Order: sequence, then structure tokens, then C-alpha cells
Amino acid sequence: MPRTAPPSPAHQSRAGARRSRSRFLLLPLLLALIPLASACGGSADASTGAAGKSGELTLRIGDQGKDVQTLLQVSGELKNLPYKVVFDQFNSGPLVNQAFVAGDIDFGIMGDTPAIYAAAAGLPVDVIGASHTVGVGYTLLARAGAGIHTLADLKGRKVAYSKGTANQGFLIQALATAGLKQQDITPVDVPLQNVGEVLESGTVDAATVAAQDLVNYTRAHPDAVKLINGSQVSSGYSFWLAGRKALADPAERADLEDLLGRIVKATAWTTAHPDAWINAYYVGVDKQTPAVGKEIWQISGETTFVPLGRTVIDAQQRQADLFLANGQVPAKVDVTGEFPADVVRDFSAVVSKNQ
Repeated sequence: MPRTAPPSPAHQSRAGARRSRSRFLLLPLLLALIPLASACGGSADASTGAAGKSGELTLRIGDQGKDVQTLLQVSGELKNLPYKVVFDQFNSGPLVNQAFVAGDIDFGIMGDTPAIYAAAAGLPVDVIGASHTVGVGYTLLARAGAGIHTLADLKGRKVAYSKGTANQGFLIQALATAGLKQQDITPVDVPLQNVGEVLESGTVDAATVAAQDLVNYTRAHPDAVKLINGSQVSSGYSFWLAGRKALADPAERADLEDLLGRIVKATAWTTAHPDAWINAYYVGVDKQTPAVGKEIWQISGETTFVPLGRTVIDAQQRQADLFLANGQVPAKVDVTGEFPADVVRDFSAVVSKNQ
């Protein structure tokens, strides 16, 4: 699936100069990972809350696959908004990051890996929410007949993944369990939505597939080998980020707190109303059959929001360090800059209040 009082003077003085330097040094790294949104169908339709009035603030939301938009609509949480919302649709977390770079959105949802690259590039964003999913997540799936039976068999083989996304983070963590690095395989970088198609084409030996591709591919190829999945290696976190400009405006910060609270309640609604959510999202948006939609939902796992704190931050730092060991970032990334104390305090309270 898939968020204010300004940072304290102490936080600004400590981090400001460091962020400015790192932004100019590492921003090219981030941009190299992010294709132009227009080239990948990044921006899509817009929608406003029905209760929004002329002259009220507008929150610009970077969504993926109409996930957040559908979540808020079907749960009823778009009703009686004291502000307007506009949804821009993107195909991946890196494209959401690019929208932050361009100043086109105030708030966005992404996986753990794009959030690390945002920290690496010093983007002016902070994490205001973390959701945790307990489920399969991504699966490292070997093509039937490829002669791959264990993770060690992947050495030198072609593996499809999507650079800069949580898909890549999962791959690197999965390889690490077998003592391998990304350099030990032949990585084949493809757009996130095409990973399953590349496996189906037979041009790669394995791929890191999401639940939908896992269901569809294994139905057609029951002999495919499931090597490892996200429940065994991934943190399971997704991140909800806000631009610091929006967070620095008291009115916008208050609106972001309200929005995050609605998303927390809407997420709990999906757990209580699985059939309605499956019908609205997996059938209505993703165009799956009800049976396939239910299977994808079950594999995807249950999502809840968690308070921001050391557990979340430490999981991000471990993955960032693993990226350094795999040569994916040029220098050590300190993720703590995305978790200022006042934001952690205020937005964790929002999560606790709305669960």
C-alpha cells in the first residue's frame, strides 16, 4: 500500500549544512536512478476531496497505482476534508522521489529502498509515517527449467529487478543470506511493472516478483522455484514522506497530521473489510478476477502503522549499509536525517491516536 511545526533550531543548525552539501554531491546519483516520469507514465489523474472549499490549502499526494487514492475513497476517509487533495500517480518510489525533487508533491508513499536513496541524495523530505506489512512481499522466483534450486545457484545468472526500488533492496538482502552480493549475479534492470513479464519471456533466469506476478506466473508455471521471500529477509516497512517546506508551515503540518490519521484508519478498515477492499482495488483497479485478487491479498499480508523510532530507523540503516557494501551508493548513508525528533514525536502520536 501506501503524510506541521518546523524542525527545531538545533536540528536545523546541525543538519542544514550537511544536507546542503550532500544534496549537491549525491543528487546526481539519485537522478541517475530515476527515469523521467513522463517516460514511464509517472503522473496520472488528479482528484480532490468533495468537501474541499475554494481558498483552502491543497495537499499534493504522490501515489502509486491509485493505492492511497482508492484506500481513502472506499474507506470513506475522503469525506469532510478540511483541505483539498490532489493525487498524482507514479509507477515506482524513485519516480515519487523525482516529484519531490521537482517540488511537485507535498507528500508521497514509497518502499524502504527509495527512502534510503532520498536520504543519500539529501532530498528535503522527512519520514512522517511507517507502515509495516507482515507477509510474503517480494519473492525471488527462478524460472522453471533454469536449473536453479538454491540462492547459491544464482551466481553469474541473469536476475531481473528494478533499480532503486524496494524490489532491489529485497534482492540485495536475499543474496546476502547466501553470502552473495549484487556483483555476483548478472542483474537485469527493468521497470518495476515489467519484472514479471521479463521472467515470462524467458530472457532471465530469475526475478524478484511482487505478489501479483507471483500468483500469475506460478499458476502458469507450477514448477517455478520459490527461492526466498520478503517475510524471510525484508523489514516489511513502507514509508510516508513529506516535504520539509510543507512541514515548516503550521497549517500544512496540521493538514498532514490529519491526512496521516485518515490513512491509518483507512488501513485498519481494509483489514476489517477484506472483501470490499479486494473488490475495490485488486478487481476494480488492477483488473484481476475476484479469485486472483483474493489470493494476492492473502499473499500480500496484513499492514499496520507503527510508531517511528529506533526499530524503524535501525532497519533502514542496516539496509543502507548493505547498499554501501554492494557498491550501490558511493558513501555511507546516515538515514537519521529523515527522522527529526519533533516529527517522530508528533506523527507517532497521530498514529497512536488513530489506531
